[in-house]
Amino acid sequence: MDMTETSVEPVASRWPDDHRMNYPILIVGAGGHGLEVFSYIRALADHGQPQPIFGFVDENKTAGCFETTMILGGFEALAGYVPPRADGIFYYITAVGNNQARMKLVKKMETLSKRNLIPWTLCHPQATIGLDVSIGEGSCVAPGCIITTRVRIGKHCILNVNASVSHDAVVGDYVNLNPGAVVCGNVQIGKGCFIGAGATIIDKVAIGDGTIIGAGAVVTNNLPAHVTAVGVPACIIKRHTS
Repeated sequence: MDMTETSVEPVASRWPDDHRMNYPILIVGAGGHGLEVFSYIRALADHGQPQPIFGFVDENKTAGCFETTMILGGFEALAGYVPPRADGIFYYITAVGNNQARMKLVKKMETLSKRNLIPWTLCHPQATIGLDVSIGEGSCVAPGCIITTRVRIGKHCILNVNASVSHDAVVGDYVNLNPGAVVCGNVQIGKGCFIGAGATIIDKVAIGDGTIIGAGAVVTNNLPAHVTAVGVPACIIKRHTS
């Protein structure tokens, strides 16, 4: 496979510093994953790392009380809540599982031109993070997730419950590793890939940008960009446009 098709630009981890700063957090997306993120932030408080939740931002939800916080409304409403001064910091995390939708939401946040809206990296206290691991801004690491050593995770990724990433792996921006996904050593996963629940990527495999791996699949060979592969071993069943 031509590895020029795979975009991986990991950013140094922000989460250890972020979790010590009590800036208010905006959760972008009030669906199922948004509620999970909400519960993960509450878990940080239970482990002595309280983070104030400012509210949810969701274009498809009515503003009002939600759980123990608020739905602020959509992006137009958000602009009224966030002051333009740089010293009033707000963190945000995009809590939507669909990779393409998450990209669009991040772009919307960036187009608000608010210097004080900063992507926040969330690492659940029950996740295991090894030595020499970098996690890009805006990513979410769920409970039970294991990242071993010398791993690079890109921006705005979701590493879901009990997913694991082994040594020397590189995971691109906007990747979603579903629950129980296993990424073995020296694997490269391109930008915007979706790895289904319980799928396994064996060592030294490279997967191109935007590729979808079905639940329970076992990927034993390199895969190009923008395909869907399923089965054991995984076989390409569909090619789609970028």
